[in-house]
Amino acid sequence: MTQHFSCQATASRRLAVALALATLALAGCKDQAASPEAPPGAPAPAPVAPPAPPVAPVAPAAPAAEPTAAAAAAPAAAPRKLPLAVQGVAPAGVTVRVKGVELGSDATVLDVSISFANRITDSTMLALADTFLEDESGARLHIKRPDGNRDITIREGQTLDGQLVFLGSVPATAHKLRLVFNDGNDGDNIVAPGLVMELPLQAGG
Repeated sequence: MTQHFSCQATASRRLAVALALATLALAGCKDQAASPEAPPGAPAPAPVAPPAPPVAPVAPAAPAAEPTAAAAAAPAAAPRKLPLAVQGVAPAGVTVRVKGVELGSDATVLDVSISFANRITDSTMLALADTFLEDESGARLHIKRPDGNRDITIREGQTLDGQLVFLGSVPATAHKLRLVFNDGNDGDNIVAPGLVMELPLQAGG
């Protein structure tokens, strides 16, 4: 009886050990399925961060537009042209007719016809001394002397038709100008007669 009981106990122990081993093996299979097998002694892998959302590319700022030469340079105002009919006579025999004026930003131009008649001399000069336009404030625009006739010499019996150019602009508010030939000279000076003329620029001026 005693020996028979021992055999049954031994068999029971073997069955319990087998069940325990089977339980451990089943647990090991579950662990392997839950996580990949890592080599012994290796540190546990760090948790993987979720991927960052994609960032939209930023377009480069457009360069500031550079002003063109045409835009940088302000357009000059068109010259203002006025018809005139003014005549001046010097006792030495000079007659000057002013037929028009062009008021520009850089120069003031007179359309003129100049004639000379004198039985004593064969020529005279209209710009031997200072010759200029003067505005109401006293500012003077001096004549641009022609390259081929710097003193504006005119022969007896001759008529000169052309333009006299004076350097500078006239104020837009000016009502009149003074045209002065040979400043300070007398009108009967046959070498360089003096002559002063009033040129109206506005009605009632």
